[in-house]
Amino acid sequence: MKICFVIPTLTSGGAERVAVTVLGALDARHERTLYVFSTADAVYLDRVGRGISVVVAREASWLGRLRELARFLRRAQPDVVMPFLSYFITALAVRLAGVRSVVVFNQGTPTTGFLDDPDFGWRRPLRRRVFAMMTRLFYARAHAVVATSQGVADDLTRNYGVPAAKIRVLHNPVDLDAIARAVDEPAPAELDGDHPVVAAAGRLAGVKNYPLLLRAAAVLAQRRPVHVWILGEGPERTALEALADEQGLGGRVRFLGFQPNPWRFMARADVFALTSTYEGFGNVLIEAMACGTPVVATRSSGTVEIVEDGRNGVLVDHDPEAVAAAIAGLLDDATRREAMVSSARGGVAHYALPAVAARYERMFAELTA
Repeated sequence: MKICFVIPTLTSGGAERVAVTVLGALDARHERTLYVFSTADAVYLDRVGRGISVVVAREASWLGRLRELARFLRRAQPDVVMPFLSYFITALAVRLAGVRSVVVFNQGTPTTGFLDDPDFGWRRPLRRRVFAMMTRLFYARAHAVVATSQGVADDLTRNYGVPAAKIRVLHNPVDLDAIARAVDEPAPAELDGDHPVVAAAGRLAGVKNYPLLLRAAAVLAQRRPVHVWILGEGPERTALEALADEQGLGGRVRFLGFQPNPWRFMARADVFALTSTYEGFGNVLIEAMACGTPVVATRSSGTVEIVEDGRNGVLVDHDPEAVAAAIAGLLDDATRREAMVSSARGGVAHYALPAVAARYERMFAELTA
């Protein structure tokens, strides 16, 4: 089978990592291609698996990229084309190429949340209506849509009329074996004195709502010393550093940037916190669980499918006091922490890379039969 994944970039985002991870885990007997519109600031290029062909677009304009992708598809004749993020241009390119490829959209976040996100330009009423109209049009014509959580699927059916029969809920994979190896790598020696530690990871962007975490840390700091490690890069870094100072956190917050091995930091934290405004899934929660670190997460469509409140983690509202109380509750109760870690570790096998890759394999086989 010829399988082609299409993605805009390979920067440090969740969709980029999922695309590279899933494609690399598929049966090597497939002819696998990763088509990328740009490799500027790529951090996942060196993680592309052996045997995968990487094709990088040369055109810079939208129309030029459409034509170039169509020419590639006409030559390659893939059986399956799966776009991540680049849904509309890929669907048009398949139509323009005149190929009979099965088109499967991979949807990682709730579309409604994406349209509300100030990091993107779709909040203006006219743009929002246009995007919603295009979503209804293109998604109805895709052969299938992969949703990373039931919440993402429900958003598509409820708000955009995507037929439920077309949607397959496939949770994102986590490479548990890679994490098990990676946690043994030591963290930098200058972090040895930090205790207790709350870790967070993800792009420094508005949707991740790091201000909520910093304000919760400021509330915690009034009661007890606490250190915060933030793993990731993004456009909000300068503003977040200023907010940390404004909240009086000073040297207790460390912005550690993008880390190829974030798990060595997660494993050494006392609590992992995810305070996003919304999450389509929340891969980092599974990763923290695999590292043996208890998790606190704000409620959203993706996190509620992973965290069973009080059993394998703690779910909270989007409120600094609530986040601070949840973190403090875990820091103050070692027995509770250990029980949650034990429960969480027992459940992460569902998200193991081989199991998720097998679900993709079955779906592709069914769609191309």
